[in-house]
Amino acid sequence: MTDVGRLRERLAELRGEPRAIDSFLSDWRAGAAALCARLPPRFAEVSQDLLTRLESSRLFSGDACAFSRDDLLDAFAVWLDKAEARLDAGG
Repeated sequence: MTDVGRLRERLAELRGEPRAIDSFLSDWRAGAAALCARLPPRFAEVSQDLLTRLESSRLFSGDACAFSRDDLLDAFAVWLDKAEARLDAGG
């Protein structure tokens, strides 16, 4: 399985078990670092921004949070789509 595939699995697991955020964050950092080494620098910047927002979302619940957790997880999925497309195109 590819790095992208593993991260997609972890994202799906997080959607099913929202309390698994700590393991997701750890796995994402490791997997995304491997991917970002083969991608333009902007991918690392966006990945870090998403991680920061997800970490912040743990501190708030419901309406107290400035962004939707589902929207944020969707943004991780878009990041994976774009990373995969870029890698398939040759980096």
